[in-house]
Amino acid sequence: MTGKALVTGASGFLGRALVPALLASGASVIAAGRGQSPFAAHPRLAWRRIDLADPAAPLREITSGVDCIYHLAWSTVPSEASLSPAEDARANIVGSLRIIESIAPGAAPRLIFASSGGAIYGRLRQAPASEDHPLNPISAYGLSKRTVEAYLDLFADTIGLRPASLRIGNLFGPGQNPERLFGAVTQFSKAALTGAPIILFGDGSTVRDYVYIDDAVDALIRAAQAQNSSRALNIGSGEGRSLNDIIACLEAQLGRPVKVERRPPRPFDTPLSILDPSRARREIGWSARVSFEDGVARTLKSLADAAT
Repeated sequence: MTGKALVTGASGFLGRALVPALLASGASVIAAGRGQSPFAAHPRLAWRRIDLADPAAPLREITSGVDCIYHLAWSTVPSEASLSPAEDARANIVGSLRIIESIAPGAAPRLIFASSGGAIYGRLRQAPASEDHPLNPISAYGLSKRTVEAYLDLFADTIGLRPASLRIGNLFGPGQNPERLFGAVTQFSKAALTGAPIILFGDGSTVRDYVYIDDAVDALIRAAQAQNSSRALNIGSGEGRSLNDIIACLEAQLGRPVKVERRPPRPFDTPLSILDPSRARREIGWSARVSFEDGVARTLKSLADAAT
């Protein structure tokens, strides 16, 4: 894309992959995060250290004049959100509202929100789930994502905001932090490489729709370019992989068994999440291109290289 983009949560896994892709496409980028910039200096990149939930944060300064806002900032993962729902709501729902409210009257940037393809639907009535599936999250994390989507719909109808909520499946790939307790493929890969036991909650039958990081970045950019897509788009492979499948894939690629430490299931984990990506294919021309096995191989290589 060309023009000027704002990326919130730019120091996170998805943001650190998106910002270089936007720069490579010719865009000027304001990247915002709560810490120091993870990016090398670039003439079309400006870093802003900002906490979205801070009432004093100069948000009008970073939203002014942008053509697209990629709202990726999210301070919790499902396990953290369930421990403190009030803090999750303060940081993420209120922070998202501050970004929306900072948009100047009359401005109508495209706003791409990184929603959740798993937690927002809750227990599936049918799989794969289309965007019309009921939204019944069973976790604070999913409820917060659903709430922000609802606010985006409200502001689309009242101030002309042009949002698209991308309900992204379980992200994985090089650059994901295995210490964050989020991202089974990356966590399992790190444990398998180091000989540590894989921590498995439940019997391993939990199924998720895994999306490689490069495919997710492609979806974000395509959604920004498609100015009139639906307000909600599933970004998934349309295929489910269980936790046991991940372990089997790692054993096949490493050529040896891995250690597994079993623990009780967690109440906020839905048993099945598979997304129907056909709307994204029709409306923004997106489909997953990196196979699960290839993505796991790239993740293993990245972790192994980082350890040497």
